[in-house]
Amino acid sequence: MEKKKQTNGIGEKREEHKKDQTKEDLQKELEHLKKYVETLEGKVKKLEEIAKRSNERYISLQRELEIVREQHRKEIEEKNRYGIEKFAKDLLEVLDNFERALQHMEKIEGCSEAYKGVEMIYNQMKKVFEKHGITEIVVEKFDHSLCEAVSTVPTKDVEENTVVQIVQKGYKLHDKVIRPAKVIVAVNPEEIT
Repeated sequence: MEKKKQTNGIGEKREEHKKDQTKEDLQKELEHLKKYVETLEGKVKKLEEIAKRSNERYISLQRELEIVREQHRKEIEEKNRYGIEKFAKDLLEVLDNFERALQHMEKIEGCSEAYKGVEMIYNQMKKVFEKHGITEIVVEKFDHSLCEAVSTVPTKDVEENTVVQIVQKGYKLHDKVIRPAKVIVAVNPEEIT
């Protein structure tokens, strides 16, 4: 019996040793798993930070893209609206020549039929201009945004800065001045010394 007790004692010690070893192994494994979890949590935080920065960058790029789209839309709209500006400026010279021809023909006798024909073409051309947003600038008072003063006339007959004569008509394309009116402006004779 004593041998059995001793055997049982050894067996118990073995069992206890196995339990202790299992506890140690489990604790080691637990420590290892805790470190692994910490490593994974660190990686998750890094990935979350990367995702956050990526989302912020994505939103920023979306805003930039919208700005570029809006600028592009405005540029296209501007080109559609003012794309004929150079062409219109060139045609204004032709319109000026029609006006000169009409003024000259008025003075010549026997040109009434030709005058009417040229006047019809001139009026037709003005209608085409208006159809495309090209309008004559009408000025009574000098406005530097619409006119260019080519000369001044000292007079008390009209108020100062009144346009006395239009040397060359000015024109707008929609709301943009494409050729300022060239004018002669009245000034106060007392200011001239």
